[in-house]
Amino acid sequence: MTWQPLLTENELTALRLLARGLHHTEIAKVLKVRPETAGRLLHGAQNGLRARTLPHTVARGYETGIIQPGPLAYPNGHGTPPTPDDRQADP
Repeated sequence: MTWQPLLTENELTALRLLARGLHHTEIAKVLKVRPETAGRLLHGAQNGLRARTLPHTVARGYETGIIQPGPLAYPNGHGTPPTPDDRQADP
């Protein structure tokens, strides 16, 4: 049996957003909470995962399997880099 951390749904959501590269103020906007609350959620995830830093928290999330790598997001909204056809023509 492997160890599974106990995180709240909000802590897990905040951690997943952090793993996608969002800053705690951006996480707060997505979750519709104050930045201090987002910070507390991330701190709770850090404690729950027994991590030393926030980057370590993300790594531990991947190690335990509670977060999964997702597809890369490019500006064109696809999982592939933009092509010349994706560019908007100048008027």
